[in-house]
Amino acid sequence: MKASIRFNNPWIIGIQGIIMIIFGIAAIVNPEITLKAITRFFGVLLLISGVFLLILTKSPDNYLSDFWFYEGVANVIVGVLFILLPTFIANIFVILIGLISLIIGIRNLWLLLRNKPDFLLLGFIRNSILVAFGLLFLFVPFQGAMVIINVIGFVALLYGIVTIIMAYKLLQSNKSNDSPD
Repeated sequence: MKASIRFNNPWIIGIQGIIMIIFGIAAIVNPEITLKAITRFFGVLLLISGVFLLILTKSPDNYLSDFWFYEGVANVIVGVLFILLPTFIANIFVILIGLISLIIGIRNLWLLLRNKPDFLLLGFIRNSILVAFGLLFLFVPFQGAMVIINVIGFVALLYGIVTIIMAYKLLQSNKSNDSPD
């Protein structure tokens, strides 16, 4: 027997689409609150996993190494930081993205100038965008984080709209299949 992993309940798919649209609108309308909520959510996940690791490593029938205890301590500390300082944590993340983008862009520009490939102009434009992106994130990380959240919001909104259209088409398809000939 062949297993099927298809899931085509139009109502569940429609609810998923509505949730994505709501998230997308929230991210676009108020990216600061959305960023803090996402950061705090990850903080709660880290805190919970840390507490569970601490409990498991201190249980009487513990078969885990000390590594997991220290992992639990680290998760609790990082989770608390994410919960208490979401803007600071988001800025650090964005600064790291900016730094990586800047380094890769500059390295690629140097390689372009050194090797002079056929598509030099396109490569120069492409990597200049990466350098500009990196500088933006380094010098104004909070605004950079807002840009990321806005992009996520637009993607979620588009995804939600397409999902609702898919759910509607699926509902119509199911109705036409159920109707007697």
